[in-house]
Amino acid sequence: MLTDKSTIEVIKKSRKLVTILFSDIEHSTRHWERRGDVDARMLLDRHNRLLFPIIRKFRGKIIKTLGDSIMASFGDPHMALKAGIAIQQRLAEEREKDRYFSLRARIGIHTGTGIVEYDDIFGDVVNVAAKVESAAKANQVLLTRASAARIKQASFTLTPAGDLKLIGKRKPVSLLSCEWEQHRSLISNIRPDSILPLLKRQKLELISYVGMALFALFFTYQYYLRFLLADAGLSLNHFQYATHIPSDYPVILIIQTLTLLGFSGYMLRIDFISRAVLRLLSGFFGAGLALLLFASFNHYLDLPFKKRWHETLYASEHTFVEVIKDKTPLKEKPDQQSRVIRILPKNEFFIYLGSKKQKGLRWDQVRLNNNKTGWIPRKILPAFGVAEEKLSKTEKFLFKYYDLYGLIISILAFIWGYMSFRIRPG
Repeated sequence: MLTDKSTIEVIKKSRKLVTILFSDIEHSTRHWERRGDVDARMLLDRHNRLLFPIIRKFRGKIIKTLGDSIMASFGDPHMALKAGIAIQQRLAEEREKDRYFSLRARIGIHTGTGIVEYDDIFGDVVNVAAKVESAAKANQVLLTRASAARIKQASFTLTPAGDLKLIGKRKPVSLLSCEWEQHRSLISNIRPDSILPLLKRQKLELISYVGMALFALFFTYQYYLRFLLADAGLSLNHFQYATHIPSDYPVILIIQTLTLLGFSGYMLRIDFISRAVLRLLSGFFGAGLALLLFASFNHYLDLPFKKRWHETLYASEHTFVEVIKDKTPLKEKPDQQSRVIRILPKNEFFIYLGSKKQKGLRWDQVRLNNNKTGWIPRKILPAFGVAEEKLSKTEKFLFKYYDLYGLIISILAFIWGYMSFRIRPG
């Protein structure tokens, strides 16, 4: 028994008037036995893709799917009945178009007070709606008088369908049947779509897919794309000609982290997702995983045949100076006492113009925007209490055989991930 008064108050405040619609496939066990698990599962998916957009069209919310049964809630019983009619019209249309499509649904609708939580509804209203659906016949829409009393009955053809006796209730529940065949078409502007329902565990799985996809994009940008763009004289900033492209390492990481967080929040809110988006995410997941495994293999395993892998296929036209330590100074002149133009982060890189040795320290001249130049020291000179430390490196961008192999493997992995996507039962 509840003793926490605050909990009781929260539950009381969550009680709202709501209309519940249950839809269930008639003789579903027979379909599974006759068609087999795979075909029956695909048929169920088709059933869901036909019904879900109808429920959304009439402002309903899908609360849950229980095998081949759908539970949806509506704020307006008038819209719930329209959804029930549209569902029967859609299934009838599919049976006419496809003789192998034999699904017939029972629909029950009831209005009452329920405990409405974020992703579920509890209470007598749910139990009664489920019993009404069970009492319906194939191709029938049943509703209680509690629902009928709150709709414009002149808009529908309703006939008495007897009383439903429920255990624990003193009075039977009066039922009405909606003659949906006589109603005008409600499905002319509703398209069966390619979206799929998502459970919480599937949402978490997709978030991991996005994380891997962002890793693949970041890896490609950080180790290849930025050098190729810089060598071609292009900037990621509106693709204008420029002489310097910063790595934007922290910026890119921040953008990707915010993207992942934003997508995670979005995924936790939605209940459906496009099949095309799922395929793309699956493809990027495969590409990212392949890149990660290939890079690890290339870095940690030293095999004899790998010597061939390090032969160069392409060398950049420009030589680049890349910063390898945070807080490296960019100076106006090759002198320790010169004015600091700015402090550079790790992974920033510039086009190399030349070098000069000044007081035992090698300086690299780099090109900046606006036709200006600057100087970057290659290292910190050793001194008392200070160890020598490398600050930058100067080299061309080299595209080697293992880069080509990694690119091919990631493309194949993307295709594999995209093509091998399968519907996973909820």
